Amino acid sequence: MIENSLVVVGALAVWFTRHRFYWTPRSWALVVLFLCLHQVGTHYTYPGVPYVAAIENLTGLNIEQLFGWQRNHYDRFVHLGYGVLVVLPIREIITRECQLKGAWASLIAWSFVLSTSMLYELMEWIGAQYVGGAHSVFVGAQGDIWDAQKDMAAAAGGALLVLVCRGHSLWARLGVRP
Repeated sequence: MIENSLVVVGALAVWFTRHRFYWTPRSWALVVLFLCLHQVGTHYTYPGVPYVAAIENLTGLNIEQLFGWQRNHYDRFVHLGYGVLVVLPIREIITRECQLKGAWASLIAWSFVLSTSMLYELMEWIGAQYVGGAHSVFVGAQGDIWDAQKDMAAAAGGALLVLVCRGHSLWARLGVRP
């Protein structure tokens, strides 16, 4: 319930501001894809998502053995997905509503991904400390004391990768070497 509260708040925010701005179909698709990834995590609880078995059934590879992982990394994957999938819709809003262009719009969008990722990690920590107790299934840390930092780095890195690739693509279309 706690993890889905952010989805509800976000959906309400989009609903009540729908006349003020709009997203392109690409941005809607990116946001919906992220929400689907998030819903899989909340359905199973993030540490319990059976993605390793699914990948093994599809490819025959056990990625836990291949990479030597000791924990379920689905929550890290979703944090990466947050950065990759949400940064362009946010940039789109910033470009349209704030009339920022280029690197400034990208910097603000990247900062938004960083700050909201940090807020989510704080909410997760507060949920573990005061709502669910130290062994809350709400927290995907799985014994990793650096989990919050790694999750935030995954989101920041994913967003930065998308923005850099977008920038290089624009330069290439303009025929200019950055």
